[in-house]
Amino acid sequence: MSKNSWLWPLISLGVLFSINLLMISSLAPQLFLKQLISWAIGVGLFVIGTQINPKQIASSKTAVFIFSCVALFLPILLNNITRGSRRWIDIGIGTLQPSEIIKPWLMLFLVNTNYPFLLIIPVSIILIQPDLGSAITTAILAIPLIFYNKKLLKIFIFFGIVLLLASPFIWNNLLHDYQKNRIINFINPELDPLGKGYNVIQSKIAIGSGGIWGKGYRKGTQGQLLFLPEKHTDFMFAATAEELGLVGISLIVIAYFILIKSLLAKAFVNCYNRQLLLFTLGITFQIWAQVFINIGMNLGILPVTGIPLPFISVGGSSLMALMFSLGIIYSS
Repeated sequence: MSKNSWLWPLISLGVLFSINLLMISSLAPQLFLKQLISWAIGVGLFVIGTQINPKQIASSKTAVFIFSCVALFLPILLNNITRGSRRWIDIGIGTLQPSEIIKPWLMLFLVNTNYPFLLIIPVSIILIQPDLGSAITTAILAIPLIFYNKKLLKIFIFFGIVLLLASPFIWNNLLHDYQKNRIINFINPELDPLGKGYNVIQSKIAIGSGGIWGKGYRKGTQGQLLFLPEKHTDFMFAATAEELGLVGISLIVIAYFILIKSLLAKAFVNCYNRQLLLFTLGITFQIWAQVFINIGMNLGILPVTGIPLPFISVGGSSLMALMFSLGIIYSS
């Protein structure tokens, strides 16, 4: 492998790593050590990932799928409720979120099967938790496989039409009230400025007040004075914009552009290896979708779905899963 193929992804990850720890030390210093340990574990998982070729999973793909579904059921069975949902497993020294951890494993299963629509099973389990954001980003993993197969693409279009026609039923019977409220208040957050629309309004204020250069490290009023909710997770982008300004968030966007561009280039270098090509495209599209959705909800142009900003939002499970995925991508 050319040394240059590692250079730009490492630079982009270095930028994201630096901004991530800088902003955590500002917004949630009590979590700094925990996040640093997550990065260290992530590097270890990256190294382990480089020893795994997706082709090797072909003989055990069924076991991988069953393991993933069982892991997703654990928070439900343990009934560990946090903020109204059952998404995490307490492991004593911290918590793990199976819906993040299993993503690379589900992708390994998907690239070795001809039935990507089986992904509806783990996605349904995630919706039961309930976790709409993780369900969306998990479902996204199947898109490269669907577009890679014309027959599957036709089926996908058919189900897309069915889903559109069934949207009134989904709205009335499947969506939780808080999910409906998010959509309603996305359209018009001013309907409930102190309630459901509060998050988006405060996020916009934080981003707008940062200006070009930002208010400075630990000088953001929205984040530091707790006006901005979930400032170190869902709305880390807004909190960064307030303290580091347009310059800071531009660095983040450029780092993502470089990373995604590098991963796409790597995907087509691996075109001789179908499984690795599809795995790389799936993880790359997942990263792009999470960036797009998270920044969109911070800007108020997309509904709030609780999707973390990759490598920036606090969250060890997401970070470690992504690092493991990158290791697999660079396994050859």
